[in-house]
Amino acid sequence: MENNAPGRLKLKVTGILYIIQAAITILLGLLALAGGTMFLSVDGVDSSVGSILGIIAGIVGIVIIVSAAYSLIVGILGVKNSNKPEKCGVNFVLGIITIVFCGFSLLFGILAVAGGGEVTSLISPVIALIIAIFYTVGAKQNKDAVRYSNDY
Repeated sequence: MENNAPGRLKLKVTGILYIIQAAITILLGLLALAGGTMFLSVDGVDSSVGSILGIIAGIVGIVIIVSAAYSLIVGILGVKNSNKPEKCGVNFVLGIITIVFCGFSLLFGILAVAGGGEVTSLISPVIALIIAIFYTVGAKQNKDAVRYSNDY
């Protein structure tokens, strides 16, 4: 079934983009964790402020790393299953979940802009949503190729 994968290019390219994004995001999450430990090790009069900032930075770092792990899984499965239409059902589901996450991110960005934020803050969520849509379309095309080939 490998030759009948109409969405393979979309799935492979977006999967690679997710892998690259996840690698960069994991590094940022590790930096946040490192920054959190630096705040926790601050001694002095305002050590309680340092502790609070350290805990917040640690939580943010963990959330960033978990998010990046999800992106890494999405990317790896996209590349791995790009030539295997019969296995693209999971990619389609992950794509839908990613579109929902990107939709929330875009909604929060729009609310931030409405509250006086910069319009340029919408660029990243829009790009993320476009990539998620391409990923999902590629997975759907591959998934449908299996269904249509079984009909004939």
